[in-house]
Amino acid sequence: MDSCELCNKSGHDLSLREAYHKEMGKKWVCQECWTELFTKNKIVSGSSGGVSGCNLGCPGCRNS
Repeated sequence: MDSCELCNKSGHDLSLREAYHKEMGKKWVCQECWTELFTKNKIVSGSSGGVSGCNLGCPGCRNS
């Protein structure tokens, strides 16, 4: 089961996004945490947008 690396929310239907936090590096976060990080300008510009469980093995994807 996936869980948000910031708020620890988890669930089978939880969708995670990849975020490159300016201080903590790459994190997999829920939509709410990603939005909060973006609003507070805590994400490295142009570096986020992964999708949990894509299973395609894309470059930079945690499933590769």
